[in-house]
Amino acid sequence: MTMLAHEMKRQWMALVLFLVFSKWQHCATGDPLVPCYFIFGDSLADNGNNNMLQTLAKVDYAPYGVDFPNGPSGRFCNGLTVVDVIAEILGFHSYIPPFAAANEADILHGVNYASGAAGIRDETGQELGERISMNVQLQNHHKTVQNLIGMLGNDSALRNLNKCLYSVGMGNNDYLNNYFLPQYFPTSHEYTLEKYTQLLIEQYSQQLRSLYELGARKLVVFGLGKIGCVPGAIDTYGTNGSACVELLNNASQLFNTSSYQSLMNSMMTCRMQRLYI
Repeated sequence: MTMLAHEMKRQWMALVLFLVFSKWQHCATGDPLVPCYFIFGDSLADNGNNNMLQTLAKVDYAPYGVDFPNGPSGRFCNGLTVVDVIAEILGFHSYIPPFAAANEADILHGVNYASGAAGIRDETGQELGERISMNVQLQNHHKTVQNLIGMLGNDSALRNLNKCLYSVGMGNNDYLNNYFLPQYFPTSHEYTLEKYTQLLIEQYSQQLRSLYELGARKLVVFGLGKIGCVPGAIDTYGTNGSACVELLNNASQLFNTSSYQSLMNSMMTCRMQRLYI
């Protein structure tokens, strides 16, 4: 496991502890803690949405999935992703399906929109091929909401959506597969790191507000991991004797510290139950 994956696992486990010790309790019937779980993110949460895309960011082959019951599934790991574990702890009897394969019955319990190489910005990750950016993930969720309204009626669908859990983990690729790839993207020439981070947070805040407008009231936002510890980053930049690429880790830390108050204020304005990890 890379240090980035370890960091993200730590963050997700913090959510698990929050859920276990929060006021959300299993009902006597064994129902899930929430009626549905909607997932937005990148390769850390993707469970098959990239399988049919023309992209290098696709892992529907061995050795990926070597420990998964059905073999390779499109998850960027050997077995379960952390969102799979979260779904188990929430009490769901099956894993949240990818949007690309979800049917009408599935969407009542949630959908996973995550896509490997995706980012807050639309162009992020385009050097790898097709991917589903955060904006497109939101468009896909809008389709899901419209389908739910068609199934349940407007008021019932909205009440149900208000009770669901939403998790969002974006931004890693906006540095790894955008800002720090000047051979493919102009962003590092156009903006200082501080200005670029500010622009990312502003766009991210707008995207989270869009989720609120689509009925989200229980939202978990995950900060960036130590992106300078990704093997590809170490191979590309070197570490000058350090364990990781400090330039990249400093960028992720800047995003996390800068975004916390901004995103929390934005969600407070929307009166959302929120958790930033």
